[in-house]
Amino acid sequence: MGRRALCLLFLVCGGRAFAAPYWDGTWVGGWENGDGIQIVVAGDKAIRVHRGVDYPEILSSDVSPGGSMLMIWWVGGDGLLQRIAEREATISMRERGRPVRSFTVKRE
Repeated sequence: MGRRALCLLFLVCGGRAFAAPYWDGTWVGGWENGDGIQIVVAGDKAIRVHRGVDYPEILSSDVSPGGSMLMIWWVGGDGLLQRIAEREATISMRERGRPVRSFTVKRE
């Protein structure tokens, strides 16, 4: 799926899911499989992404109209977080040269 199609899906589906109160905080997960991520969100904007030993530059981030999804674009990849519960979400992550990966992240 192309980046434009993913963005369109993000915007269209966002209003249909339940409204999430906020994304503010640090979201972490996937380390047990050696492919983890840490995302720091201030308000509704991602301000930091940690991937292994790398802190890639964040290009942009957006919350869906209903607030249930957060899309983040960083140099070399992107991630779509979908809220499951107050402190839990799934992330679908794409990075150059790697397959799409999905796993659970939790707000600390």
